[in-house]
Amino acid sequence: MAQFSKNTDDAILWNYFRSGDEDAYTELSQRYYRTLIQYGQRFTVNMQVIEDTLQDLLVHLWLHRETINDTPSVKFYLIKSFRHRMLKTIKPLWEEVELTEDMNTEFSCEDFLIQREHEYALKKQVKNAVDQLPVRQQEVIYLRFFQNLQPEEIGRLLSINSQSVSNIIQRALHNLRNMWISTPPFSILLCSFFQILY
Repeated sequence: MAQFSKNTDDAILWNYFRSGDEDAYTELSQRYYRTLIQYGQRFTVNMQVIEDTLQDLLVHLWLHRETINDTPSVKFYLIKSFRHRMLKTIKPLWEEVELTEDMNTEFSCEDFLIQREHEYALKKQVKNAVDQLPVRQQEVIYLRFFQNLQPEEIGRLLSINSQSVSNIIQRALHNLRNMWISTPPFSILLCSFFQILY
């Protein structure tokens, strides 16, 4: 079997995985496990449901590896597959599983507020601001800026067109801008924040 590392391209790993290479499968699973777990928290606070659903997906992928198609984006394929499976899982458990309106993912302002003196306080304020956005805006912001998916990919994932995705992003950023203008010290950081985003 081939040797892989954290620097091995996703496309290479995907092709080896589809041909039955267990090491490639393991590397892909480890590479995206945390990302998918965090995304699962978008749908429910029940970690057992999230972990079980992800395990089911990983088992399904391995068992059906020979019939899985190639993909231009492994991350997009996995997020889309996991999202579909999460929605299918929680639908019959609607009464039992609490859907959360919070993005209980680890939003990290280090990506945006480069080495600021009061990093922890700023991170908390960013997360609090994002948590105040409507649920759909939270999800789109997460997929666009924290998972680096393109508007076209997000549109396919959420079954909306890319223009709608762009509109949601603009509304979310507008809402954040309004929050920060009225909440010092965010007014000071607003310009640099948006420059980093774009």
